Amino acid sequence: MNNTNQLSPETPEQLIVLTDLLTLLVPSASTQGKYAIWEDRVTPLAGPPPHAHPDEEVFYVIDGQFEFILHDPAHPIAARAGALIRIPSQALHTYKNVGTTPGKLLTLAMPGKLEGYFRAVGKPVQSDQDIPDLTKVPDFATLDITNFIGLAPQHEVTFYLPQMAS
Repeated sequence: MNNTNQLSPETPEQLIVLTDLLTLLVPSASTQGKYAIWEDRVTPLAGPPPHAHPDEEVFYVIDGQFEFILHDPAHPIAARAGALIRIPSQALHTYKNVGTTPGKLLTLAMPGKLEGYFRAVGKPVQSDQDIPDLTKVPDFATLDITNFIGLAPQHEVTFYLPQMAS
């Protein structure tokens, strides 16, 4: 008896989320909401702000040089190709591509609720022209993060942003 299921879509959905290219390899709908898997191509010096959410995540570094933060910003975890990083549900965490070339992560999120957030804040890729140059350090000052931050509570994502000096 074979209980193996092939879950990969024929043409995976791609989204630009801030500066990254996210490719939904196994959408949560195809796993009855148990998990989702995506590939994240991260530009140099990019990564999300510190945050927490209900999904447990497992990151596998395919390519690049990353630093992960889990609870304590004073003690980053260096992660290179082949590293596996587990982030528990509701844990304060972030990561950053600290290299000079694009990095690539494979992410397993359980139960995959983050996928809905990425769809809400991401820009769907319709053609190759929609994909930014992933080899360049982004101009973070020009990013519009209004929806990224504003829609987070609806998706149970909490960001921990530094206080701005007045």
